[in-house]
Amino acid sequence: MGYSRYASNVQVRNNGWKMVLFGLVMLGIGAVVGGVGGVFLFIRITGGTAAPSAPISAPTLSLEMLGTPTAPTGALGSGSSTEVPTLVNDGVTQFAPTAASVVSPQAAIAATSTVLAPQLFRIVSDESEARFAVSETVPLGTAVGRTNQVAGDIIVDFNTPSNSRIGVIRINLRTLQTDDADRDRSIRCCVLLSAQDAYEFTDFVPTSISGLPRQVQMGQTIVFRVTGDLTLRGTTRSVTFDVSLTVVSANELRGMGHTVVNRSDFGILNDAENMFDYHGVAEAVNLEFEFVARAVQQ
Repeated sequence: MGYSRYASNVQVRNNGWKMVLFGLVMLGIGAVVGGVGGVFLFIRITGGTAAPSAPISAPTLSLEMLGTPTAPTGALGSGSSTEVPTLVNDGVTQFAPTAASVVSPQAAIAATSTVLAPQLFRIVSDESEARFAVSETVPLGTAVGRTNQVAGDIIVDFNTPSNSRIGVIRINLRTLQTDDADRDRSIRCCVLLSAQDAYEFTDFVPTSISGLPRQVQMGQTIVFRVTGDLTLRGTTRSVTFDVSLTVVSANELRGMGHTVVNRSDFGILNDAENMFDYHGVAEAVNLEFEFVARAVQQ
């Protein structure tokens, strides 16, 4: 009887430890599930929606600017040359124009038969698009975000292109959309912070151009580089876009600009700040801006 009572007590103690262990395991699982659920709930709440706070617009230019001394910001003449840039090719997804659509600036030097006055063009948001592409490891693939909420002005001096100007190019980052609504909320909440009014818009402020031809001819495509200041999440860096521009007519321009930036340069998903690598996103991010601009009156 004594042994039976002892064995029974041992069994009770063992069962007690099992219950304690089971409870701890369930508590841990509950904490993990609760934590993950809390993160998703936080992102869903703070990620907001993709609805813009206001219609897209950017600071406008005026043809009267051509009568003033060349300014360092927004002026196309600085550092002009006849070199033909080589588009970035780093092995990641790109949207660069095909070679068949591009002619060198040297091929655009021939004088036109008609002398055209300088013209002010304005980007047509509904026919334009800004986008990014970045490689992901979880899930494996490429994330592409797009928005047509872009704006900006361009002044073209057809006879003296070095007098031409590009104004501030403004993009509404809050309206960027990929193929995953949860990813979009995460971008607005924690990546670009665009759910916050302070970071809803980003500006690209051109500072110089290289590769302009001596004259612009109707119907031709020219390639050049535009350098400017890009601001994301309150951080500004100088970046250079490779640009292909087609002068469709005296009333319409079509163009495409492409560059590659490092997300860490703008403090985006930096592991040192986040303490752990939870994002699975590549360092290099492709940026592209495809636009249509039409002539407008002063």
